[in-house]
Amino acid sequence: MGLGVAIGAITFSGSIIAFLKLSGRMSGSPILLPGRHVLNLGVLAGILILTGVFAFDAAAAMGQGPLLWIILALSFVIGVTLIIPIGGADMPVVISMLNSYSGWAAAAMGFTLQNTAMIITGALVGSSGAILSYIMCRAMNRSFISVIAGGFGAEADAGGPKAAGPAKSYKAGSADDAAFIMQNAESVIIVPGYGMAVSQAQHALREMGDLLKKEGVSVKYAIHPVAGRMPGHMNVLLAEANVPYDEVFELEDINSEFGQCDVAFVIGANDVTNPLAKTDKTSPIYGMPILDVEKAKTVLFVKRSMGGVGYAGVDNPVFYADNTMMLLADAKKMVENIVKGLNGGGH
Repeated sequence: MGLGVAIGAITFSGSIIAFLKLSGRMSGSPILLPGRHVLNLGVLAGILILTGVFAFDAAAAMGQGPLLWIILALSFVIGVTLIIPIGGADMPVVISMLNSYSGWAAAAMGFTLQNTAMIITGALVGSSGAILSYIMCRAMNRSFISVIAGGFGAEADAGGPKAAGPAKSYKAGSADDAAFIMQNAESVIIVPGYGMAVSQAQHALREMGDLLKKEGVSVKYAIHPVAGRMPGHMNVLLAEANVPYDEVFELEDINSEFGQCDVAFVIGANDVTNPLAKTDKTSPIYGMPILDVEKAKTVLFVKRSMGGVGYAGVDNPVFYADNTMMLLADAKKMVENIVKGLNGGGH
């Protein structure tokens, strides 16, 4: 009971913080508390000690005394302090880990209630979530242990958005421009991101891909391990739109093809295409593998406006590259207009 309550409370308060970050009600940048590791270790030690006392205290086990309530309160606290230091770009891994915690909480309560079904299903959820988190950490070049410790993606000198510099120049284009460029290309790699999910552009995107294939253009989809806000987010949306599975590729399988690609069509993805992850050691996304869209002959970048930066709070130099054309509009409306351009001939 003590473990079930503790893990469940950590999961609940941690999930609330994750929700606030993902919904924009709290900064997506890491929020670093002074001495956070010492604080977390101290609270965790207190929870374990009190749980041990609770297990052997007959009065507490009968619901008398404040022990269980203290364990609950401390668990709520550590759930918050574990999640707030983690940056938005790494949040999909955190969500996977919180899912795992919820399974272990259910398994612990299964022992309390002597319910075999809860034990088995809780263990399945817990172990599968932990395995998924480990796989995602490897894909992101992150330490699995530091996920559990709540400290990865949060260095002191990488705690937030960079200060705005002078305005940079970029090339803006229209849907007709994009339709003409892609219609006359041999290969197009589409990179979906959270912007596609927000605008629900996946169906229009599939229609665009179908029209390009009729023109003899090779169309592929490149999926980053943490594109979107949860594990497998982009895969689910593309499957919902009936995009053929053999056109969808993971990062490690398609990244080498951008150099030979005519057009990289990026729709609502920023952090996962940001080359600063490879060069800027002060960046909160440093070390994260990215999709090398900047190597394509032409980059068409769909973005609502130039005012916002990615979820990690870092501007993307690809926006201002000579081979990039910015398509500034709602993702769904832009793709629908591109589809109209393709239907209109475009030549």
